[in-house]
Amino acid sequence: MLWQAGTASALDADSVAGGRDVGTAAAYHRVLEGQRLTFAFDGERLRDQETGSSWDVLGRAVDGPLAGAHLDPVVAVNHFWFSWAAFRPDTRIYR
Repeated sequence: MLWQAGTASALDADSVAGGRDVGTAAAYHRVLEGQRLTFAFDGERLRDQETGSSWDVLGRAVDGPLAGAHLDPVVAVNHFWFSWAAFRPDTRIYR
C-alpha cells in the first residue's frame, strides 16, 4: 500500500479546497515479472531493495533499472468507518 500527501478532506471545511490534507492511498501487487519486490522509504522516496528503483503512488517506477515499469493494482477502496458501518453493520473488527 502506498500513501501520498495532497488530497484534501471534503468533510472538515466549507469547500474541498479548504479541507485538511488527508492524502491518498493505493495498493499494488509487489511481484513484477516474477520478481518479488521489497519496498522501503529512504527518507525521500519509496525504493525497492532489489534494484534501487524509486516508485510513485501510481505504482510506477520513476527511475532506476525498472524505470517505466508498472505494478499491477490490487482492488482496494478507502472508506470512512461511519459510512462503511452504516451499510455493513455486521462488520467485525479484529486486532
